[in-house]
Amino acid sequence: MGEAAADALRDLLFGAAVSVTYVPDGAERDESPSSEAVASATAPGPPGWRATVTIALNDRVARLVGGGPTALGQLLRHLPAAALRAAAQLRTERDVLTPALRRAVRDTVASEILRAYLTPRIRTDEGHPPRGLVAGVIDYLIEVSGSRVEAHDLTHGVVIADVLDDVPRLVLRYPDDLRAAKRAPLLFDGRRSVLLVDPLGRARTEIQRHRFERLAPRPAAAGGDAQTARSAQDDAWTDSGSLVAAATAAFGGVGFYVRGDRSIWTFVDGQPLLVRRGEHWTAFPVELSASIANMIGGGRAADVVARVAYMISSRPQGAILAIVDDAASIDGVVSLKDRFDLRNGIDPTAMRPETRLHHLIDAADIDEHTLARLAGLDGATILDRDAQLIAYGAIVTTTDSEHEGARTAAARTLSESALVVLKVSVDGDITIFRGGAAVTTLLGHPAQALGV
Repeated sequence: MGEAAADALRDLLFGAAVSVTYVPDGAERDESPSSEAVASATAPGPPGWRATVTIALNDRVARLVGGGPTALGQLLRHLPAAALRAAAQLRTERDVLTPALRRAVRDTVASEILRAYLTPRIRTDEGHPPRGLVAGVIDYLIEVSGSRVEAHDLTHGVVIADVLDDVPRLVLRYPDDLRAAKRAPLLFDGRRSVLLVDPLGRARTEIQRHRFERLAPRPAAAGGDAQTARSAQDDAWTDSGSLVAAATAAFGGVGFYVRGDRSIWTFVDGQPLLVRRGEHWTAFPVELSASIANMIGGGRAADVVARVAYMISSRPQGAILAIVDDAASIDGVVSLKDRFDLRNGIDPTAMRPETRLHHLIDAADIDEHTLARLAGLDGATILDRDAQLIAYGAIVTTTDSEHEGARTAAARTLSESALVVLKVSVDGDITIFRGGAAVTTLLGHPAQALGV
């Protein structure tokens, strides 16, 4: 069971080495690791043994957690203990790891991680939420993600937060008392309305997008404030999950959102944390911008490209985003008509219609919203390190796309000339290419560790 929990951690965090060791009860064990890039926890294992789970980032990714608190570092610290708690809950005398049991382990590990995030963000007499609360929410959301009501693919948003102090007149336990109400997900769709659940698991009220300010945020909410909430609500990168993100930014707690593509997104402090897709959980790559910055040697483009990748990943839309060192490096790879940077050097009488459109685009000091709009066109969107727009809607000349999709072939070819290329698939996966090869796939099942 410990190995199944370790496998769940490997799914969750790219570039991590996970080990499970056992020592007899009473035996001495090695001291806890001191590096910020390594986390470890020990707990009772099988009868007569103690189990230790250790998770370590590879050297290149480890640079992202140095120099102060980071979201990745915080997540890393929670993982070993969550895996041990999940293993303890599911351990039997004969651990026969069937596919169903491995799936249960993955969901239980995710539940324990989210419960660890929720505990310091709420107030209860016991000091922690009921053990089954987060697990019950996940179980219900998995059920919702595979359902249709009134010919609709369901979406659903819920936030567990410590907001209301009054005692409810009617006690509705979430999710048990809502299961019979088939229309509940339609009412609290996560786009226009989110269901607020208190730390005791009672459904309290809805949070509507246009009435968001009616519930005053708690100043003490971990990482939450009204300004952050408004930013999260306005940010298109979370797309239809932005209301859930905004609620966690303002009120603390943990948010859950079921998308129409059946994936489940979770949010903490206005940011995505874990994503469930295809029965696997993945940690959202919150440190992606730092990774890209390492790849390109710094520059404003890293942050804006990472945010746009997030934005597009949350929609049923694909894109290719590239950062180049020198615009001349893509000469011959991208057609002249798609070169935004060369628009003023072309004779107006010889301009093609696509080139004329370049003169209508406001790309000065480009932001993520403008870049996401341009990246939504077929073709590649290319910037330099300083986030100056080089090309958009660019058709990339490829030599061979017979054995892979056209977007993949274009991204691979472009990465031979660019510093880094991000390919966002329609399914939401983000694949990073460098030097003509795929480095890793984020938000999907990883092919290999992230190289930065």
